[in-house]
Amino acid sequence: MSPNRTIRHRAPAPVAAQTCDRLPLEAVIATSELEHRPARAPDFESESRALAGLMRALRDADTNILQKLAETALLLCRAQSAGVSIEEEEQGNRVFRWHGAAGRWAPLRGGTMPREFSPCGTVLDHHAPVLMRYPQRHFPMPHKDGLAVTETLLVPFMAGGVTVGTVWLASHDESRRFDREDLRLLASLGECASVAYQASERNSQMRVALVKERGDFALLREISAALIRENDINSLYEQILDAATSIMLSDCASLQMLRDGKLCLLGWRGFDAHAVRHWQEVRADSVSACGRALSCAERVVIADTERCEVLAGTADLAEFRRSGIRSVQSTPLTSRTGELVGILSTHWHDPQTPAASELRLFDVLARMAADLIERARTEQAMREVDRRKDEFLAILSHELRNPLAPITTGLELLRRPDNKPELVGSIHLMMGRQISHLTRLVNDLLDLSRITRGTVELQRATLDLRVVIAAAVDLARPLIDQRGHDLVVEQAVWSLYVDGDLERLTQVVSNVLGNAAKYTDPGGRIHLRVGQDGGQVLISVRDSGLGIPAGQLEQVFGMFAQVPEHRARAGGGGLGIGLALARRLIELHGGTIMAKSEGFGHGSEFLIRLPLVAAGETEDEAVRHNTNDAHGAGQRILIIEDNEDAADCLRAGLESLGHIVRTAHAAPEGLEMVEDFRPEVVLLDIGLPEIDGYEAARRVRSRLGRNVRLIAVTGWGQERDRERARQAGFDAHLTKPVTLEALARALRRTISRLA
Repeated sequence: MSPNRTIRHRAPAPVAAQTCDRLPLEAVIATSELEHRPARAPDFESESRALAGLMRALRDADTNILQKLAETALLLCRAQSAGVSIEEEEQGNRVFRWHGAAGRWAPLRGGTMPREFSPCGTVLDHHAPVLMRYPQRHFPMPHKDGLAVTETLLVPFMAGGVTVGTVWLASHDESRRFDREDLRLLASLGECASVAYQASERNSQMRVALVKERGDFALLREISAALIRENDINSLYEQILDAATSIMLSDCASLQMLRDGKLCLLGWRGFDAHAVRHWQEVRADSVSACGRALSCAERVVIADTERCEVLAGTADLAEFRRSGIRSVQSTPLTSRTGELVGILSTHWHDPQTPAASELRLFDVLARMAADLIERARTEQAMREVDRRKDEFLAILSHELRNPLAPITTGLELLRRPDNKPELVGSIHLMMGRQISHLTRLVNDLLDLSRITRGTVELQRATLDLRVVIAAAVDLARPLIDQRGHDLVVEQAVWSLYVDGDLERLTQVVSNVLGNAAKYTDPGGRIHLRVGQDGGQVLISVRDSGLGIPAGQLEQVFGMFAQVPEHRARAGGGGLGIGLALARRLIELHGGTIMAKSEGFGHGSEFLIRLPLVAAGETEDEAVRHNTNDAHGAGQRILIIEDNEDAADCLRAGLESLGHIVRTAHAAPEGLEMVEDFRPEVVLLDIGLPEIDGYEAARRVRSRLGRNVRLIAVTGWGQERDRERARQAGFDAHLTKPVTLEALARALRRTISRLA
């Protein structure tokens, strides 16, 4: 079915070379540009369909497979011309015949060009792909009509160990420039061209083998189609193994997936139970063919196991002898991204060296096997994500119910008319602790979202570390006292300063203290030490608690990480996000956090290091210098909040501090009150009916100018919400729930900015 025997066209005579105007060959070669050009994304679905079409064409004796290949190259690479050229001898001269031509140069199919006038000759000389720009500046044009070539990309292919021709693309204007994806596709088509050329040139003695190859291609085509439509991974493994034994005429076959540095057996043909157990897991340092293929990432062929010196005296050779295996080949499976994902091997009962044609077909099968393993790994990863999501939601529901249950009970108790003052006080303390816990839980979840999206925003200032430690201890103190721990705080006698976010650093230290309290049996000891280590601040939290098992000191910082022993002993391990958030927040501050432990039952120590900065005016000092009791009593504050309970609670809290407070439950009502009340501060909810908080802020600002401070109090806390608030004229943005302390701090900050 050789195309040059079934089709003959006479191409127009090539344009004579103008040697006086020709540029040097190096002036038109631009292969290095491919590395710097952006490459389009692969279209594996179209590629699979095209390869399946080539396989169908190969089975059809009436089809010119090389012409079909040229048309496929034109389609997949979106070229303006494409073709397949093979070096031949004609009247004593070496020429390249166009056995396939598609696109604008389709009429030249069957024609020839002298080797010395053809870019194909350069490619064969280089034995490598070549990209040329404006090749006509060195070579004559192949057609007298002078159709110019802007770029041509050529890939060589081999037959019998000899480079015999090229698959090429051409563009005729600047609208199409080739990239690395075109090179990858063309290289794949070059392999097909190699197989097709050899199939078309075999003599009658090889026709039996050709029939076999057609059958193998049919198998590959079926597998290619099955990869798209079949959902049963195990069934696809079976098809891969059947095709492997058919292509290689082998007695046995095995498919292995690389997992945690070891090869794990996925499927096999011809192995008995003993062999399956032996090859169930293979390490990279194994001297077997698959182990060596894994370590060197290249195909390994052992033509005779008895003559292989590397195998001499090994357990693998003993197993080969027991199984009756005398020869083996193992081919690495590489993903589309270049990652080694497994090994596909075949075994024979007699000494055997696979033929080159068999290995070429086997490589196509290996590509499909690699795609299948990559798909299996992706599906497994998705199942793991779903499992962890379900586990996370289950833990989250448990963690949310924990504080809600005592809060609900406390509310019921407070409704009783005969409560003693001591009971009411204890209920208030309990509800405060549980609400603080619930708030921290919600904040951690929000921080998780921000860190995942990379939108964490730090409010940096020069901080005295004693302020951070005091705030963190206050947050962790309820849990420490509840469990009866002895907390020892040891700090340097002089002040240590860091450049950081007070709230975030407090969150980190309190989280570590909270973990120490939670995972230490009641009555334990926690030692918090703060000092200087060179140019860094060192914060150490050491406890006498459960400790961390060997091998998990890094894993505890993973998202949703749980130590099973902690969950069993502490009655639940939380959400598993606290330490992950702590590490990311410390890294954003330019510091580090690490865990130390001698193992389970020996306690643990967490070390936090932050860059030390020179003493300077801290944020709280700046506020004090720039304000005169800005947070003191007597400020006129307007609250615009559609949640009446929230508005009333906020009003009561502010009035208890001596402020003059008015409330409105809709923006129009609040805007009317602005004129008469003339507030100094307006607390605005964002999600208001009729007129939202952003528009209400703009209207208040237009009426009162800079004489009023606008503070957003809202459940919307993402960075884009804060940015919208700034653009609308807000001076501060607080995310619900808001404590009176946080509100007072916001009042101080907004006053300082006005000052």
